[in-house]
Amino acid sequence: MRELTIVDGYNLIFTQGLDREVTDLAHARERLVNLLGQYAALTGTEIILVFDAYRVKGGRENATRQDGITVIFTAAGETADTVIERLSAHLINRYTVSVVTADWPEQRMVIGHGALRIPPRAFYQQVAEVIKRHQESIPTVPRPAESYLEERLTEEIRNALENWRRSKD
Repeated sequence: MRELTIVDGYNLIFTQGLDREVTDLAHARERLVNLLGQYAALTGTEIILVFDAYRVKGGRENATRQDGITVIFTAAGETADTVIERLSAHLINRYTVSVVTADWPEQRMVIGHGALRIPPRAFYQQVAEVIKRHQESIPTVPRPAESYLEERLTEEIRNALENWRRSKD
């Protein structure tokens, strides 16, 4: 079965202090979407990121695809926990579902559905490690001076080649 990770967005932002690293919450959300998009692309894991919008009057549930992940804003009066519970119960037969949340009642509920729980700190460390390993695996581009063969040869070999070149003239 394919892996699906459902993330309580604000829960992860606040437990990891991502809100303190940027000027406003919108930037923290964008940063998290980008980070999880990279993680999803590198691991093949399907990600659903859920944000509370229950305090937004007249708001309707909104789901979009951004950076390769599904981002859901809940409807007015609905919490991320409610959406996460509904999704985990609905998708457990089609995916190996993991839920990232620090809320203990939420963890108990999704475990009851058969989902795995991942504490936000552990998940964030996992995401950071996957991205770090990927970045380390990318070969570095040599600086322009290093790309010339003559810069990589010993002086003795350079002199021998120069003497050979001049002897042909």
